[in-house]
Amino acid sequence: MGILRDDRDFRLLWFGSAVSQLGTYLVVIAVPAHLYAVTGSALAPGFALAVEGLPAVVLGPWAGLLADRYSRRTLLVVGNAVAAAGVVLMSAGTAWVYAGLLVESLAAVLMAPAARALVPAVAGERLVEANSVNAFTLGVVRLAGPPLGTLLYSQTGLGTVVAVDAATYLFGALAVLAMTRRPAAAPPEGEPVGSALAAGLRYVAASPVLRGLLATSWAFWMLNAALSALLVPYLAQLLHRPGQDLGWLISGLGAGYLAGAALSRRVADRPARTVLVTAYAAVAAAFLVLFNAPNLVVAVLAAAAAGVPGAVAGVTVHTALPRLTPDRLLGRVSAAFYASDAVALVTGALLATAVAGAGLALVLNLLSAAVALVAAAGLRLLPAQQAPAA
Repeated sequence: MGILRDDRDFRLLWFGSAVSQLGTYLVVIAVPAHLYAVTGSALAPGFALAVEGLPAVVLGPWAGLLADRYSRRTLLVVGNAVAAAGVVLMSAGTAWVYAGLLVESLAAVLMAPAARALVPAVAGERLVEANSVNAFTLGVVRLAGPPLGTLLYSQTGLGTVVAVDAATYLFGALAVLAMTRRPAAAPPEGEPVGSALAAGLRYVAASPVLRGLLATSWAFWMLNAALSALLVPYLAQLLHRPGQDLGWLISGLGAGYLAGAALSRRVADRPARTVLVTAYAAVAAAFLVLFNAPNLVVAVLAAAAAGVPGAVAGVTVHTALPRLTPDRLLGRVSAAFYASDAVALVTGALLATAVAGAGLALVLNLLSAAVALVAAAGLRLLPAQQAPAA
């Protein structure tokens, strides 16, 4: 992790992101547990996921254009401040939880392509190391955040949890403000907005590797979202555990991310197809064990096993994008992937609500097995070799 020692700007960007992510993972357990407790409906957590994903579907490409035309640092500062305001809304009542999620998600849409494009600009040739550090940090956050969020929620209620989350967003804004200003990529002179928006999509469409990454990533995250939306009902109905125990599953996933982050550096130079196909197949196997676990301990261990290849897959995609995309288009290409992830989130959440009544155990197993089909599709959709950015 020498980049943290050597690069002040990356250190600030990393620290601000780590703190705000910790706040997010405090809430990620409290919100679905709160909604399930208040409404008693398995549909409520899925609807919350859909609300979170909708802004990126509609506004993702515009956020990418902003990231290519304006200061990415400024976009992160503004986005963190807006997210803090959205989180505060969640403490006002059940209906306001959805409103707060919507505002927070709008801010996340603004920040995502800017953050993804800023990391390679700051890290330069040390991008693989930077992505590995970020993945390792996400693992730590996933390991520590959910139990802390569960403890706060059980002892003090939703209000305290969202207050802490809002404070972490404000800290993230201050950390980014302390960075040295970095120039944003300038758009072609006189380029119309419509043409500028389409340029990123045209670039993705023209690249076989990016097309394959987009398709397989979408399918993987759609199935992941469907399974995530059913985790609280899974705990309650199949393991007979309280919804707050979701924190242990996510912590297990975080532990796996720690190992996966370290492993990702070792496979960084291997073909993306080989890495992703192997990772998706391994995740599918771990999911099948998870959703057939006889008790919570086995389920947590299976979640940890899923986290290892999950982290490797995430680092592989995030490293491939700047390698395959010129900086002038990186915000828009990143936004295309972010919007795709959001469509996957909404589709998966809605799919979960639609099929949950067919029998929870059967649905969980079918969705887990479908992840293996994504791995098989990767063999066909992902070229064996990847070309550098033009």
